[in-house]
Amino acid sequence: MKLDLYDFDGTIYDGDSGVDIILFAIKKKPKLIFHFLGSLGIVILYLLKLRTKEEMKNKLFAFLKEFPDTDSFVTEFWESHEHKLKEFWISKTSHKNDIIISASGYFWLKPIAEKYKVKDLFATDINPKTGKVKGKNCHSSEKVKLFKKKYPDAIISKMYTDSIHDLPLIEVAKEGYLVKKNKIYNYYEYKPNIIVRFWRWGWGIYHKNEEVWNYLIVGGLTTFVSIAVKWGLYFTILDVSNKLDAQIGVCVSWVCAVSFAYIANRIFVFRSKNKNILKEISQFVGARLLTLGMEMVLTYLFFNLLGLTSKIWIVVVTFIIQVLIMVLNYVFSKLFVFKKGK
Repeated sequence: MKLDLYDFDGTIYDGDSGVDIILFAIKKKPKLIFHFLGSLGIVILYLLKLRTKEEMKNKLFAFLKEFPDTDSFVTEFWESHEHKLKEFWISKTSHKNDIIISASGYFWLKPIAEKYKVKDLFATDINPKTGKVKGKNCHSSEKVKLFKKKYPDAIISKMYTDSIHDLPLIEVAKEGYLVKKNKIYNYYEYKPNIIVRFWRWGWGIYHKNEEVWNYLIVGGLTTFVSIAVKWGLYFTILDVSNKLDAQIGVCVSWVCAVSFAYIANRIFVFRSKNKNILKEISQFVGARLLTLGMEMVLTYLFFNLLGLTSKIWIVVVTFIIQVLIMVLNYVFSKLFVFKKGK
């Protein structure tokens, strides 16, 4: 039996369906923002290799408890995201010998597998009621084990992926292909020198979530503007131990940062085509006022209540607060300001 295997995120789907389903959940229930903010700790521990990917996913996808009717939730998700399936996949006349094999959740990939009548679907077994991962994350060499266990005698004719993490499957396939955006390259002919290979690998990661990476760049610059203004004020004319001075620094830096952020986000991140600029600006400023309030509370807590007013604490505290604000600002901008279809 000869079969063709396809990774899903970045290969069949333009982006990361796991990230998109989380953002979709927040849009449905904005209070989930607090759940994901509370999950940042385990994400950092995972990046530091102090937690497994399964443990991280258990925490992140615990939000599913807020959606008792998971089937309806997934159906709504695909109604607004199926357009992100790539043309080469949609236009293929038959998928009877195709298998999707992905690290994303089985329960949200199943409707796509059924609609396109693929032969089989391998994905991470995430309980749609609790968000708990059963078994191991369907990733890298684990994909080979799962496939060989069910199809020990099958031949993988072609393996399509956008990631070097699928190299174990590519190596056992007759033909391997790298999918970069809407272009497909023969893996065995895709052999640039190490510098170019590293560059293309990084570029591929960037294109998988261009909007997120663009926001991180703009967000980083916005954070720089905000922190630079604050430090400039706090280390010169303002006394951070004074409640009024501390809040003046927050407000002045906020005005400078928001002015820069609106222009940069509209043009470079969300590429908004909304002609009602005044409404868009009011929504943008409104969303930022929410995070300004949070920033003012945290500034009062750390500087005035806890008394962390030494130079080193001013640097550390302002940096931590700005990172938190940057994450919240992205969520608000994505879901409530620069919405698609305008």
